[in-house]
Amino acid sequence: MLAMFFICTWVVMMLGFTYSVILAFKEGKAQIQKLHQIPCYKCGFFTKNYHLKCTVHPTIACTEAALECHDFEPRNLNTKIHSSRKQSSINHAI
Repeated sequence: MLAMFFICTWVVMMLGFTYSVILAFKEGKAQIQKLHQIPCYKCGFFTKNYHLKCTVHPTIACTEAALECHDFEPRNLNTKIHSSRKQSSINHAI
């Protein structure tokens, strides 16, 4: 009788542990999906510098508060491509 009680207790504890692990994974997945929506890396004010990540809002750059940034300016990728092409053509000419 006592052995059956310990077995049932162990099963209930394992089910509780499994449930908490599954719940933690679901919450972690939701948090990661939310963090992937942060637009800083696509912004023209983002500097890619560890010390000054954003020139407009350095305190909220790359955080959840940046999700509601009103100063977001999409980075113009075409300008960067053309300038890098010019730079590479200058390097080849030398």
